[in-house]
Amino acid sequence: MNPAFAVLTAAGSGTRLGAHGPKALVTLGGIPLLLHAAQGLAKAGVTGIVVTAPRDCLTTFASLFPGGYLDEPQTPGQTLPVPIGIVEGSALSRQASVACGLAALPALADRCGVTLEDKSIVLVHDAARCLTPSRTIARVIHAVAAGHEAVIPAIPVTDTLKQVAHPLSEGIRPVVATPDRSTLVSVQTPQGFTWATLRHAHESAAARAQSEASAATDDAALVEAAGGRVVVVEGDPLALKVTTPVDLALAELLLSEKP
Repeated sequence: MNPAFAVLTAAGSGTRLGAHGPKALVTLGGIPLLLHAAQGLAKAGVTGIVVTAPRDCLTTFASLFPGGYLDEPQTPGQTLPVPIGIVEGSALSRQASVACGLAALPALADRCGVTLEDKSIVLVHDAARCLTPSRTIARVIHAVAAGHEAVIPAIPVTDTLKQVAHPLSEGIRPVVATPDRSTLVSVQTPQGFTWATLRHAHESAAARAQSEASAATDDAALVEAAGGRVVVVEGDPLALKVTTPVDLALAELLLSEKP
């Protein structure tokens, strides 16, 4: 199987989390969210990781990876450290930050002694989904390796969802439809792609990355817009996104109960 590489997005602020600095540096069980996420990728067998960081925190982020490596076994029985590249993300949008990470991938692959090819496996992961099990990450990798150009992990929607229209008045919005939730899923990360598919999707939609209003909320949407085929594999409830203090408290509880 081709080696897998990852872009780990960590340039977001911790505003909604109430943090005084980047969300990725908030600790969970005494360890930054960023390290939890990087360790999960390494345990799933990822060969190298590019981390997108805020401009004024590049040195701080780099200090988490002494010598430019994550000293974490990739798979049981292996002790090779995982090369880490730290690059400046973008304040424009998440999509723009991912593009910054993708631009740094060929050099990181070269550090690993690998040349990125069209069918090389590339993951895009969010540091905020720091508890994503390595088995879930491996499931995405294996699906791309099996020939699927774009793969996303997802879990079933359990709530009843309503489609609403513009407000009638302040705080009042009319319901216009009730979608069949059996056809809906809640999407997680990491999302996996072939290098050619992901590169083409970002190049085709580069103009959208200039603001959050127009940017895609996930990379699979860019592949869809470019006419590509996206498939879903089983996700995991542990891959929740830490966004608010309630999410962080839940993640702390889940971490304390992990064997």
